[in-house]
Amino acid sequence: MAGRLPSSGAISIGQINAKEGYSPTQTVSMNNTLIRAFCGARANNSQISLGSARGKQVTVIGNLSTSNYASSVSMPAVSLYSYFSASQAVTGYPLYTTVNVNVPPTWWANGTNNPRNMSSTLGYGNSRTGGGTGGRKNFYSVQTYSGTTIYGSGYYSGKSTGNRNGQVTLQYISLVKPNPAGRGS
Repeated sequence: MAGRLPSSGAISIGQINAKEGYSPTQTVSMNNTLIRAFCGARANNSQISLGSARGKQVTVIGNLSTSNYASSVSMPAVSLYSYFSASQAVTGYPLYTTVNVNVPPTWWANGTNNPRNMSSTLGYGNSRTGGGTGGRKNFYSVQTYSGTTIYGSGYYSGKSTGNRNGQVTLQYISLVKPNPAGRGS
């Protein structure tokens, strides 16, 4: 149930828990990573207020950035500030993302060449490559988290085929947890 908290009114720990799929009655400390990420005070033992969480989110799910279809593609860069406040998007903390690969139906119609389940997850600022499957036709995804920007690419690798095209889509960003489904929406 990812999404933003209300931008006005009282905020409770139960509301924060519920937004991330936890029990609203679960007891957590104000020093909890989830609470701190929502409030934008990521450093342990720094002063925080639940009021600071108003209007904020820590997980975003959807088609956040999509490349075109080609044998070598670039996914448009995404600024974390598009989804999170500056105090939430500080460097030095893990960032969890999922990039999915889509290929033309002609690749996977026979059931042996479907690499659409490829995803990779970033932690601290770095770059990851999603591994290839799909018989003799592989399309890889690369995603990079640098500063406050996520960008990515995809490329074809494999035996000759009449259609080497693929597409990469950023579908999940979270400040607090890996994608529980392992892929985007």
